[in-house]
Amino acid sequence: MKKISIAYDKKADVLYMSFGKPAKAVSEEVQEGVFARYDPKKQLVGFTVTNFSRKFTARHKEINIPEHVIR
Repeated sequence: MKKISIAYDKKADVLYMSFGKPAKAVSEEVQEGVFARYDPKKQLVGFTVTNFSRKFTARHKEINIPEHVIR
């Protein structure tokens, strides 16, 4: 089972989500302000969400991730 780490930078208003151990990654914007991060083997290792508080409130919200991102 992979560990999921979540961190929020209030000053920058950025949410970071990582799967497993920290790894070098490249990012692909999959939705405005939502970036999927991939390791050199093209495995998904996390997400970064900019302007997080503007996108999410106390109500439930969804992020639509294209299928090719999670393969």
